[in-house]
Amino acid sequence: MKAIVLKEAGAKDQLSVEEVAKPKPTADEVLVKTTSVGINPIEIKTRKGNRFTDKLLADHPSILGWDLCGKIVQKGENVKDFSIDDQVFGMINFPDFGKTYAEYVCAKPKDLVRIPVSLSAKDAGGVPLAALTAYQALKYEANIKRNTKVLIHAAGGGVGHFGVQFAKHFGGEVWVTCSAEKKDFINKLGADHHINYKETNFEDELKEVDVVFDLIGGDYIDRSLKVLKKGGKIISIPTATNQGVEEKAAAKGCKGVAFKVKPTQKDLQEISDLIANKKVIPHISEHYNFTEVQEAHQSIEKGGTKGKIVITF
Repeated sequence: MKAIVLKEAGAKDQLSVEEVAKPKPTADEVLVKTTSVGINPIEIKTRKGNRFTDKLLADHPSILGWDLCGKIVQKGENVKDFSIDDQVFGMINFPDFGKTYAEYVCAKPKDLVRIPVSLSAKDAGGVPLAALTAYQALKYEANIKRNTKVLIHAAGGGVGHFGVQFAKHFGGEVWVTCSAEKKDFINKLGADHHINYKETNFEDELKEVDVVFDLIGGDYIDRSLKVLKKGGKIISIPTATNQGVEEKAAAKGCKGVAFKVKPTQKDLQEISDLIANKKVIPHISEHYNFTEVQEAHQSIEKGGTKGKIVITF
């Protein structure tokens, strides 16, 4: 089969399409023929070099990726919940390696659900990691109720655009920071208030916020604490830039959370149901063929992505 192999840590040209052996499912796994795969910032960071990289490069073939959508073409004898030809999607084997940048992927049934009929297989690969991150952070950590005042940074991106929709679904009053170019897009997703971060400091516009959903980290943590009310909560996602969020928040009488997503079938099924009922609409801004994976990575790296980017097989 063809797969996108990471040769060494570094620039996008370290990704190469190569012929590798097709994986064989165990008795407890299914084999999925890949249709689409979401490209996520964590994969860009792993390609360049992070805590995952050395282990991945030692695990041959070294294949990135956790998001997956495809068709089940083989299943182990112990698999009862899925059938051959089921169209499924999921976040595979996270935080270990999912190796989804490939034509065929072995997956455990607990990481998969059937895709909703309202969602194309070409788009579905862009959903799992980003949607699960937003859903779990806002449902379990934020505990949003009606009129909870929520501020979402980088609201126009992959996790952010799901976060806006989930926050509204849970009843929140949603404030967002994003560029003016994404204002109409974000408003259509349900945002109540937009702050153009290029022209306005959000801390000059806001106060007494209940929850901050931070997808940037760094000084955005310190700035966000200025608008968070006493006892409020900041949930910060980027592991490379959210160090110290717990301590900084505690010093201000707030709670800080350095959040990590978990692969949970129940949550993914709930997300799938919301998509099926058109309560949540994934936005895929660009589709690339898997042979164009370097261009797909470059598109993420340059920033400003609206929603998600996927590669198709």
